[in-house]
Amino acid sequence: MAFDCVKNDEQIYSFVYSLKDWIALKEDKTSSFNMACCDNQAILKTSKLGTQFFAHKVKPKDSNCSTGGETAEHMHIKYLVSKILFECGWTVKVEKKGNTPSGEEWIADIYAEKGKAKIAIEVQWSPQTFIETRRRQEKYAQSGVRCAWLLRSGSMRETNAITGDYAYSTKDLPVFSVYKNKTQDGQNYMVYNVNKLDSDSSQYNHRSFTAITLPLEGFIKKLMSQAIVFIPCERFTSTNFMLRYNLIVEMYLGLSKGFCTVCGYSSKIVSEVRFKKNYKTHAKKVKNCSTKEIKIINTYFAKMYLFAPIKQVRSQILNKSYIVNSCFECGFPIDRDGEYAGISNKRVTKSIFIKHQGLNTEKIYLVNTLLNTECVYSVNNSIKIEYDENFDFGRWVIKEI
Repeated sequence: MAFDCVKNDEQIYSFVYSLKDWIALKEDKTSSFNMACCDNQAILKTSKLGTQFFAHKVKPKDSNCSTGGETAEHMHIKYLVSKILFECGWTVKVEKKGNTPSGEEWIADIYAEKGKAKIAIEVQWSPQTFIETRRRQEKYAQSGVRCAWLLRSGSMRETNAITGDYAYSTKDLPVFSVYKNKTQDGQNYMVYNVNKLDSDSSQYNHRSFTAITLPLEGFIKKLMSQAIVFIPCERFTSTNFMLRYNLIVEMYLGLSKGFCTVCGYSSKIVSEVRFKKNYKTHAKKVKNCSTKEIKIINTYFAKMYLFAPIKQVRSQILNKSYIVNSCFECGFPIDRDGEYAGISNKRVTKSIFIKHQGLNTEKIYLVNTLLNTECVYSVNNSIKIEYDENFDFGRWVIKEI
């Protein structure tokens, strides 16, 4: 069984013909058809699955001239992938042989070129260890060929063949799960382990991705048009891929000096409160801070930097309430609403991190706190992150176009 033969001294491929043209080719009695492997006479056939192929009219005595050992489903997928690639404008060869620069041989199920791009698609219908797959992948890499793997899954109940070592999905070894479809008309095979984003937000973490199934044809077309991209876990843990309602805000203060008019003590006072979120910084005076923000300032910053807690006082004369800095020594108000706090020679504190866990709850992390991957934020290396997964680990995701 082969997908190419020689017709009147010209090499042709079965997957480039429509069914109508294939039938017409079968009825061509004036042309000669010879197998490309041995030049023996060839006949045109169509399998029960719809695979169009060439076969020896007489079984060859030389067993090396046969492509035996592959199941009908394996051959059918190779045929379909080759046909799709051809329709997408690629020059396709099946069972293409090549060599690495060091002389190691490789044979690609499907090999295709377009311009300077060289790709291979391997259909692994029989079990193969992760180590062997990686070894074969390295040969392609050394030869400048980008290869993707379609691994057979056992059944509809087990659509995911990417288990065990294969679950370590990397950009250098694209592996996807393929299974024979028996439930959807017109779709012979489905591909699993491509992911979609569950949110319409621009901020995600690794739990925002769901593995989905795609028809084989749609998968190959998206893969070839670069509509399926690899997103490493490093980007899951960046501000561009942070969970929508799980934002972490960096908070720090600008401190200056204030003199108490009662005792003359020089105290640190909060002249400015700064926030950084999604790499954008904004600042405000203490009078504009919420009750929760003032509580955070008094609980964490005041003790660390030795200034008096910010408090609210009421002027009986003006009949008005104010947020004030106060003297660290005697507690007398120094700066009403932070209006007069000097900003020259201002000291900027280190950051703390506020993780919003809901509408009314937060969790605070101090500098050098060790966080897990759910706490997905880092600014200027001022906070440590413990990643559950390596940066080269990631997801293959459908890109919105």
